[in-house]
Amino acid sequence: MSMLMHVADAKPGQPTTLYKHFYIERPCRILVVGQHLKTKKKYRALLRHISIGGAMLDFSANILLPHHFFLEIEGFREEIGSSLVHRRGTELGLRFNMPLETGFVSRLIRMDFASGAI
Repeated sequence: MSMLMHVADAKPGQPTTLYKHFYIERPCRILVVGQHLKTKKKYRALLRHISIGGAMLDFSANILLPHHFFLEIEGFREEIGSSLVHRRGTELGLRFNMPLETGFVSRLIRMDFASGAI
């Protein structure tokens, strides 16, 4: 899996921001919403890397996704607004619409470590 993670083209005059990323192996779901923010479809995926700015997932290459959706990580109630940035085969790179709190990422890493995934 490549390390291209939430790499987006910066707007002219803006620097590209890179965040420290962490290897995680945790089930998650992609929530595609319809009208009035009601969940239209849910797809299973596997979270591989995460940072406060985005993530890299393993996801079926056969399923089309809209540009914007929500990410729900197993063990957490938060639905994280995300935008599709990169897709190559089963690799799905996404950028979070708002940076995550560092505490959230720390809790995720601790949960993953406690479950014996690392």
